[in-house]
Amino acid sequence: MGLSFSGYRKELTTRGFRRAYEGLRIDCPALSPFADTQDLIAFFHDRAADMDRKDAILYALINRYRGEPRYRDIAPLFIVLFTPALASIYSSARRKHPAIDREDLIQDLCLFLLQVIREGAITRYKVAARVVGELRNRVRQSLSRMPDEEFVRIRGDGTDEFEVGRAYECPGDAEEFPAERIVQEAVAFLDRLVRERKITKEDRRVVVETLIKGKLLKEVVAPRDYDRVKHRRLRVIGLLKEHLSK
Repeated sequence: MGLSFSGYRKELTTRGFRRAYEGLRIDCPALSPFADTQDLIAFFHDRAADMDRKDAILYALINRYRGEPRYRDIAPLFIVLFTPALASIYSSARRKHPAIDREDLIQDLCLFLLQVIREGAITRYKVAARVVGELRNRVRQSLSRMPDEEFVRIRGDGTDEFEVGRAYECPGDAEEFPAERIVQEAVAFLDRLVRERKITKEDRRVVVETLIKGKLLKEVVAPRDYDRVKHRRLRVIGLLKEHLSK
């Protein structure tokens, strides 16, 4: 299905990761039997392996990752350990949203997973299940905010361009609903969201520049902000779609 985490596996061979992992093995007795990360990965991917032991290791890993900056290099390990769950969620999302870009979806899944690892409510009990459950919720919420194909069509050519694709019916008569009026209504709604502090002025600017003026997202944001702004823009466009469809 085109899902690949080979890049993250390669990161496990870097000097920074190896140094962090060795420190972890000293701090976490549960890791001492796993001198090689491949042994640890094989253990986690073994369905018959002891789940309580997996949870104990995960709990220790997550707490070290959260609490000590020197262990931030182990982030790729979480992605590799949760590859089976990521693959399952990926397949489900692709069935429901076949037009979604594969690479974007993989990137989003990894981003959401690390967010859950950093911020989620994790306890000693059923650690893996809690992580996967929260991950599914975040992916579901993100996809529910995606503009549907009746409102916004993603061209699918990799340019990340949006174009309005919904036909609006003019109530009460047969006149064509003016495009200018749609734009005015959209901008007014964005201004209201800014006043109500539901979105930021930057969110408004990005949506106006890309959706209304037709610019590419990469033309209006810095490369380092692209992924973060892309998610925020999808949320705002979802709100806009819901408003205009009423």
